[in-house]
Amino acid sequence: MNALRSYLTKKNLGIAAGAALALVLAYLSFRPASTRVEIGRVTRGLYEQAVEAEGVTRVSEKFTVLAPVSGVLQRVERHPGDALRRGQPVATVVWDAPRAVLAPVNGRVLRVFRESAGPIEMGQPILEMADLARMEIVADALTADAVQIEPGASARITGWGGEAPLEARVRLIEPAAFTRVSALGVEEQRVHVILDMLTAEDARPGLGDGFRVQCRIVIYQAEDALKVPSSALFREGRDWAVFLAVRNRAEKRIVQLARRNPEEALLRGGLQEGDEVILFPGESIRHGARIER
Repeated sequence: MNALRSYLTKKNLGIAAGAALALVLAYLSFRPASTRVEIGRVTRGLYEQAVEAEGVTRVSEKFTVLAPVSGVLQRVERHPGDALRRGQPVATVVWDAPRAVLAPVNGRVLRVFRESAGPIEMGQPILEMADLARMEIVADALTADAVQIEPGASARITGWGGEAPLEARVRLIEPAAFTRVSALGVEEQRVHVILDMLTAEDARPGLGDGFRVQCRIVIYQAEDALKVPSSALFREGRDWAVFLAVRNRAEKRIVQLARRNPEEALLRGGLQEGDEVILFPGESIRHGARIER
């Protein structure tokens, strides 16, 4: 009798264990698969909002050296890039006697209009020169962006050919706009923004007059700002929202934004520093969904 009772007990335990294993296997088979996600963090630091614009360098003042009298111009031995001091001879015109033509300022030769010897009339241009240390940038900004720019705003200049960005400052936003057709054939209203170059000439070797550059003009800046990657944001009705990554689950959270740029958003509320958020959430991400980092 005891042996029979022991056998039945073991049989029941086996049945129970088999049933439990079946339930576990069924759960593992039918539970939703986890979604692989990329994770970002809520951080504190400098937040910037800026206007991006294409620009062209321009020497603040150019000087055209003219023939002071009519006569015979001797061959000009100056070439573009030559450094000249004020009062240094740049050419010679012979009429009743040789007459030296002098550099009006310290600077470099930009262009030589007349190199060969021969007759020349008074007032005809010989060469053009300028002081490259006095450089400015003319940037074309959309009018909707330009109204947010203030004189004195700082700017970083990239795409000029060197590795380090150059520093500049907005001096003037011109009051008259112009129409320009974009690469897509769309008419755009734009305005010239004039920036003074702050980086010294020796820190921007090779940068000359008429060079194309990219300008990032700062229109807003905040220190110790709470920020979330813009790629984590999505619309929830009229609100902005993110998916938090909490214990391998997605948790939807409504957030309040103060400002937003293409890289990051300035938070007003809804998240804390160190919170982990899901970047580029797709349609497979729902509140409560299983995620794999």
